[in-house]
Amino acid sequence: MTIWTPTLDRTKPLYLAIADAITQDVEGGTLAKGDRLPPQRDLAWKLGVTLGTVTRAYKEAEQRGLLSGEVGRGSYIRQGNVVTAIPSLGQDSEDLVDLTHAIPPPVVTPQEFDAALHSVMRDPRKLDLLDYAPPDGFALHKTMAARWLKLSGIDANESEIFITAGAHLGLITVLEAITDPGDVIMAENVNYALLRATFKNAHVVPLALGMDEEGLLPDAFEQAAKAGTSRILYIVPTLQNPTTSTMSHKRREAIAHIAQKYNITIVEDDIFRLLDARVLPPTFYTLAPERTYHITSLSKTLAPGLRIGFVVAPHGQDRTMRAHIRTMAARTVGITGEIARYWIETDLASTILTRTRNELASRRATFMEVFKNTKFRCEPGAPYAWLELPEHWSATRFASALLAKRIKVSPGSMFMLDRNTASRHIRVCFGNPQSGWRSRQAFETIRTLMNDHDEDDFTPVA
Repeated sequence: MTIWTPTLDRTKPLYLAIADAITQDVEGGTLAKGDRLPPQRDLAWKLGVTLGTVTRAYKEAEQRGLLSGEVGRGSYIRQGNVVTAIPSLGQDSEDLVDLTHAIPPPVVTPQEFDAALHSVMRDPRKLDLLDYAPPDGFALHKTMAARWLKLSGIDANESEIFITAGAHLGLITVLEAITDPGDVIMAENVNYALLRATFKNAHVVPLALGMDEEGLLPDAFEQAAKAGTSRILYIVPTLQNPTTSTMSHKRREAIAHIAQKYNITIVEDDIFRLLDARVLPPTFYTLAPERTYHITSLSKTLAPGLRIGFVVAPHGQDRTMRAHIRTMAARTVGITGEIARYWIETDLASTILTRTRNELASRRATFMEVFKNTKFRCEPGAPYAWLELPEHWSATRFASALLAKRIKVSPGSMFMLDRNTASRHIRVCFGNPQSGWRSRQAFETIRTLMNDHDEDDFTPVA
């Protein structure tokens, strides 16, 4: 028999603390395959817990595949550390600081993740999560989505809410549901970097519209809508990617009125909305629910790997959406949805969201301090800045020169829906570095390089 006394985390249920201790000691090598654990009664006495607690703990460890129990012989470690450990997935590998991803900073704690996983482990229906989810999502996940959408001022019927594996798949599904090959879709000229490819893959044609510092120009939209070549508008009205602009209530009402006048369907991509803690103008879904598909997700507010998207469809479009989610394989993964549901129902999601906002605000303040004498757009809540370069730099060449210094940014050309539009901007994201000080180092390197001159801009003299 192995002499083993676990160290318990007594902030959690004791049977789970014992089972977790077995897991940790197997993974750490303290317990090896074939080791016999102390009899349950002996361990209960040693730890000062009930026999039932140890019995339940051993059962939990057995369900995890760590123990095998033999009547009359005791409980034995079934396996050693045979599963390869999760590798480091940090984006700062090899000293590369990647500022190209518009994601929240890493603020989720191990305890918050463990709590959600333990909730799944304790649920007697957990094996149901290994089956396909219904096309529009499990009923409890739709209830979860309705609760989250209320934070954006949306009071939606659950029958019109669809759970997808992220907002991007939600967008693709909506495009497939409402367009035919060759359809033209209106959108702001400066836009989401993957939008051109997304439209191309959906076999639709973009129509780039003019914009100002607030976003889409109503006059440009009405002119295009009146021409009748397009019946769909794609728009990011809050913390627009990449300009960070947020439309005013007045501007939204003007665009909604034009959409109603010319019978235009609105696809509202609102994934960044909750990063701004201020009271914001109403969503387009609120202003024109009869013609708006509202898309959001948890990936930009809680954790990027939490691939949960919510699509709210106009009344009467549920059957079409459900059919296309099935064919697009856009439905979400059950266990991912359960992590999200636990966080939202326990209000941990609000805690994580507040922490995300605070960390982004800190990094934004650092960015504004470093670049205080330069031209940029970076509205409150934005997880990125739209930085204008000096005239002697092209965005593409600057990004290449910066990459040589192990810092990666996105040149402005990536965001131009009209390929013929030039840009002297770069998008600088705040969320990816593991710490704020790495963000500051990267910002200072960018600032220094901006003041240098591109060697190719000079003519050598013999």
